Amino acid sequence: MQPELFQPAEIKFTLPEGLPGPRLWIRRLALWQNPENLLRDIQLRRGVNVIWSPDLSANGAGATPHGSGKTTFCRLIRYCLGERQFSSEEQRPLMQHKLPNGFVGAEVILDGECWVITRPIGMNLPSRASRAERIEETFDQLLVATEPSTIAPMISDRFCARYRDQVHGNLKPDQVWEVLLAWLTRDQECRLDDVFDWRSKRSGSGSPAQELSLETKLTVVRLALRALSVEEIGATVQSRTLVRQRDDLREKLGHLDWFQSQRFSELCEGLSFPKDRDPAEQIVRKELIDKANEKLAKALGAEHTKGQSPNVGLRGRRQILQEERNKSSDDRAEKKAILQSLPGQIAAIRAEQGTEQARLETGVIVRCTICRVSIDEVTAKGCGVSLERCNLDEVKSRIDGAKQLVDGLQRQQRALPGEIGDLDHKITNLDAEIARIDDLFSELDDQDSARNATVTLARELVREATWFDRQLEGRAAIAERLNVIDNKLEGVRQTAGLERDRAASAIGDLETLFGQLVAALMPKGCFGKIKLDGHRLHPEISLERGVGLSTAAVESFKIVAFDLAAMILAVNGKADMPSLLIHDSPREADLDAGIYSNLFDVVLGLEKLADPPPFQYIVTTTTAPSDISADHPALRQQLSSTPPQARLFAMDF
Repeated sequence: MQPELFQPAEIKFTLPEGLPGPRLWIRRLALWQNPENLLRDIQLRRGVNVIWSPDLSANGAGATPHGSGKTTFCRLIRYCLGERQFSSEEQRPLMQHKLPNGFVGAEVILDGECWVITRPIGMNLPSRASRAERIEETFDQLLVATEPSTIAPMISDRFCARYRDQVHGNLKPDQVWEVLLAWLTRDQECRLDDVFDWRSKRSGSGSPAQELSLETKLTVVRLALRALSVEEIGATVQSRTLVRQRDDLREKLGHLDWFQSQRFSELCEGLSFPKDRDPAEQIVRKELIDKANEKLAKALGAEHTKGQSPNVGLRGRRQILQEERNKSSDDRAEKKAILQSLPGQIAAIRAEQGTEQARLETGVIVRCTICRVSIDEVTAKGCGVSLERCNLDEVKSRIDGAKQLVDGLQRQQRALPGEIGDLDHKITNLDAEIARIDDLFSELDDQDSARNATVTLARELVREATWFDRQLEGRAAIAERLNVIDNKLEGVRQTAGLERDRAASAIGDLETLFGQLVAALMPKGCFGKIKLDGHRLHPEISLERGVGLSTAAVESFKIVAFDLAAMILAVNGKADMPSLLIHDSPREADLDAGIYSNLFDVVLGLEKLADPPPFQYIVTTTTAPSDISADHPALRQQLSSTPPQARLFAMDF
């Protein structure tokens, strides 16, 4: 692509007062096998940082540019900034086995203060985040975990405190920074396919961003860009609730209206009921039900009580008779049990009576029941053992009492058969009455069978009329509720629309930067714009006729330009996010070669707009930047897949 085809647009920084450089940037990333053995030490800078693994055309050694550690380098930065994992599940055990005491260290500058972060590669060290100037200063505390264990909460407090509690859904406030980090440090596996495609499950990062809905991602991005207000968030949540309620009510009304239109006419025909009546009126529906019951009563050949189903009185009478029969049966069983036990009771009492009589009549030989001394001897001498006296009058009294008890039981024994007979007769009569009612039911059932079609139709009409009434009972209330919800929803949507209009200034600033980047990087005749609707942000690049660019190239560049525009917006103090951006091998995502080459010119030009550069842009690449020599300050590290010492960890895994 010829350089004269480009017409760079002017991009300016409007730095907030007192900002000495980027609020968040990584000054150094180092890898240790253990505290005594340093594997790799990479010094980074504010501005552009290039990590280069030369491709086959440039390395002169036939080494593939892949497998050198560029993506792992990006993941380690994310790991030090609070992401949960540093590699995929397949690679992690290999690295942990080879480096059981290994760790990565980073010197992170946050609002001018240096924080040292050390995180384990192996399994033997905790994660730490502490204030220090150099990583080595913390080696005496490597085995002591800090609280918090990562720098993520501190970064969240500095950049996300204003809005992290406003993200609804399944995202917790302390996860908002992790989502923002996913945007600023996209996975290479996502291939720059979509503006909101940040984390691939294949990367194994453990980022919550890979499970989020597009709506939640959009919320985080808009909040960070100051393009979303609390009022719009509330209106959106309320709108979502109202839409669910509205849809439920519409579905109910739809069913009711269909049912009304289909069934009322059929019911009127089946019951000879006037079709010009309004079924929405309760009195009409009640008349319809009564008409159906009359038809059923006529089909059954029974009298119909207005407003009541037939056979109700007959069934009630049978229930009363059955309850009386059950009670009589229980009484009969109880009396039979008593009658059966009386002979034994009478015999026992008579035996006791005979014993007492024998004691009275043969007192000379009967011994006292207390002291076992002969009664005549006790009378003469007194009992030398018992304190009680033997009282012959009491013995006589017991004999008389036993006789009376026997007489009473005998009278009961003579009376019970008659009482049982009366109950038998009563039960027989009740059984006959119940049988008569059952026979009547049977006759009615026989009549039903004989007139099965008529009765079945009549019963179906009763069921349909009753169900029709139940279904339409609450229709007016549902319709009123639906009207209220529709009015509320319209008001809420107007509020959300007004809030989106108010956000237009923030989106306008982003769109201006996006358009400038498109003009600076793309051929003449290309225009960039950003639209915001209720569903997402839409960065778009328009091509004039004759401009020859593949769709893949345009889509990849659109994402790069969008990220850079957001980074510049943060530089200008108009976004609540770090002016930090990492792009892992964007050329490999089908980015056009000419645009890719010009990308470095543009971002290096941004460095000259302020001293020190107020941003940090880290890019890994296999394509040599045309204007970056081996001694260029932006080239921070050169890696290679061979030999092993040239890889990021300087070894094989």
